[in-house]
Amino acid sequence: MDFKIIYHCYGSSHSSVVAAAIHCGYLPKDRIPTTTELLNTPHYDRTMTRDLGTPFLIGRDPLGYEVYILGRKSAAQLIENLIPSMLKYYGHSPQKIILVNALERLHLLTTIGGTLSRGLGLITIGRPLTIWGIKMSYFNFVELVESVQKGLHSRSREFRAEEW
Repeated sequence: MDFKIIYHCYGSSHSSVVAAAIHCGYLPKDRIPTTTELLNTPHYDRTMTRDLGTPFLIGRDPLGYEVYILGRKSAAQLIENLIPSMLKYYGHSPQKIILVNALERLHLLTTIGGTLSRGLGLITIGRPLTIWGIKMSYFNFVELVESVQKGLHSRSREFRAEEW
């Protein structure tokens, strides 16, 4: 069973990027990453407005499942309804797609920094705020990823049993 995990957030620049990077093993689970590690994370504070709604493959997790990020502005419910219903409509299994709202784990400083950096182009002021906020809420992202990974383990067992 090949699952695809999509971490989504407002702009796919911070919370979804950090969660996906933790999930793929690019960022540590046992400590807060350094500023350099965060800045070297693919897509961190770089996604442009024109890219909203486009899923970006971040990598594969240790089980080989593809992990994506998706920016969706304030349309979380729309995305969570649209993607599974479209898959079902076209004859694909919506159970193979795991949608994870990473925005709920975001610290207010990251929101402010993201607005300054991505929204207003004030990267010099905004980016350090995003990093500070991510560091303050980092273990919330680790907890989110670990819960997703536990759920994946359960789902993959269920699908293997159904295949027999």
